[in-house]
Amino acid sequence: MNIFLVGPGAVGTKLLDILHSRQGELLSHNLYIKVCGIINSTRMLINSQGIDLDRWELGFEQASQPSDIPTLLSQVKQEKFKNSVLVDCSSSQEIAKTYTAAFKADMHVVTANKKANSDQTNYYRKLRHIAHIHRRRFLYETNVGAGLPIIDTLKNLVSSGDKLKHFCGILSGSLSFIFGLLEEGIPFSRAIHIAREKKFTEPDPRDDLSGLDVARKLLILYREAGGYAELNQINIENIFPSDFNMGGKIESFMQNLPQIDAYFAEKVQLLKTQGKVMRLVGEISENKCRVGIAEIDKTHPLYAIKGGENAFAFETQRYSPIPLVVRGYGAGVDVTAAGVFSDILRTA
Repeated sequence: MNIFLVGPGAVGTKLLDILHSRQGELLSHNLYIKVCGIINSTRMLINSQGIDLDRWELGFEQASQPSDIPTLLSQVKQEKFKNSVLVDCSSSQEIAKTYTAAFKADMHVVTANKKANSDQTNYYRKLRHIAHIHRRRFLYETNVGAGLPIIDTLKNLVSSGDKLKHFCGILSGSLSFIFGLLEEGIPFSRAIHIAREKKFTEPDPRDDLSGLDVARKLLILYREAGGYAELNQINIENIFPSDFNMGGKIESFMQNLPQIDAYFAEKVQLLKTQGKVMRLVGEISENKCRVGIAEIDKTHPLYAIKGGENAFAFETQRYSPIPLVVRGYGAGVDVTAAGVFSDILRTA
């Protein structure tokens, strides 16, 4: 197999480490995986004979060819690379738009990038149609839950004739970590700082706290279950007080956070007296999707989820009233890269 990796960042670099360390074992199973391309937003390193993964970083730094996906796809088709796979570990909307062209260039696509599957419904359908016509695999297990088997589990349920009745899940490892700290009495502002220092959040924590990333994941699950919706139809509830200013530079936002410590502390304390906890959840109910705060008690399957864990509770026609629950670490470089590697092997 010939791999063309887009996005040699944290996840992409870890994936290259995995591919390098597993080469001997893969060869023993008659599977030879060559990395023939590494591409970022500015340049790309292409070698049809395979890139030396012992020193790929040096080679990539010295690469002079500017990044150009259409040129890459044309080269792949012209040189007839066998079993070529475009592996997208970026978060680029622009790269997500190239998947249809990749299928037409006889490439399979494995992606951790959520942008394609949370794009307009027309594009979501077009991807599957073109992949089917060209007999290409399109795998994206890490779009939701990183290395957890979420997409595949839901697909198997639906393809076997089961139907989703209700879904409730904690789809963000960073928010799981933050809300768990609140439960332990740590002020909201301090919890954000800790999560940011540990690199659990995006550089700008508002990207996590806005709920948009959770909404993308929820939309993907809804579509995989057979629903039709656009991202702007997901109801994202603001978790902050209405008078709190979320604008400005990151530093200003972080400095203003202590203003709402009391707001969250009161909420947490009140719920504690009721035997409940506060969780940021994604929910699908009666063909509507919602992202927001849920107040849950010990009987709820998401009650114990914190510390960076994800959990997904699927209530279906078969799994009712007790839902099918999948839980585990759903964020992090290691588990995400391992999930992408798994999709590469499934493609093989």
